[in-house]
Amino acid sequence: MTYCARYRFKLLSPIQIEKGVPLDLKIPGFSAATVQMGEEVHPIGHWATINIPGFASESEARQAGERLGDALLVVGAVTKFGIDLGMSRSTLQFSDAVCKAVRTETGKSLRSEVHGLMVHEQGAVRIVGMHGRLQGLISLSAFEARLASWACLSSQLTERQRTCAALLNDSFFALQPEGQFVLRVSAVEALCDQAIRDVRYQSAIQELENHLAEQSLDEEVRETLERALGNAKRESLRHAYMTKFRVLRSRAEAKAFDDLYRIRSKFVHDGIGRGRLVEANDAALTLATDLLESELRAQNDLAPRKGP
Repeated sequence: MTYCARYRFKLLSPIQIEKGVPLDLKIPGFSAATVQMGEEVHPIGHWATINIPGFASESEARQAGERLGDALLVVGAVTKFGIDLGMSRSTLQFSDAVCKAVRTETGKSLRSEVHGLMVHEQGAVRIVGMHGRLQGLISLSAFEARLASWACLSSQLTERQRTCAALLNDSFFALQPEGQFVLRVSAVEALCDQAIRDVRYQSAIQELENHLAEQSLDEEVRETLERALGNAKRESLRHAYMTKFRVLRSRAEAKAFDDLYRIRSKFVHDGIGRGRLVEANDAALTLATDLLESELRAQNDLAPRKGP
């Protein structure tokens, strides 16, 4: 009994080989492997699959597959090739009756296709996937109605509002919820001006800056402290977005975004949360679009649409 490590992933640019035909692939540190190109991915990208057979145990196959995944991850990032490894989750679910019927007819276990790593007994599984494409349609009249609703409200956009709207639009073209989430939280950041502190606060910071100038310090340390004091002259980003949400929306939404910002910080700075941001991503979109709409309405002397 031998096992196979199978990695199915997305490539930004396809490998120039015939689609559906497996070809030998030499990877240092790995046994004989094959690579096969699959269907095009909507809205961008191409499916590819690497198979490495011949492992004595499932654990050996999994370890090799995980090492392969790390190699692909680095290749995609460092060489700017663009590789999406997915989360190694099934894309379909089958009933017990269907699985039993397939086993009876073929002698193989039925597996649904995955975006990521699959480890299986060699020659003992049948993998089934679906290739489809969904799109939303809008009529000319509906498009005209949307333009009519927003043409006047958007006639005097500030650069912050323009950047916020651009980031939100960019998020719709991002392929993964993680990228969408970061863009949507950043859209709110772009909308929030960090106001200059009052005169008393400015005077206190100036005193600290004068004291710092008199100290004998390492130049790098001095520059770091000078930047920190310079940033302290403005209100914190957190204070800026909390205030804007409270004024234009509600305290509940201010707290909700504050929670999302902490999730974003953990993801970006600590690498925590990948694959678990779907709900946070949806919430970030709602909060960001509602805040932008409320600011535009208030700017045009219309009553902001308040949140709960």
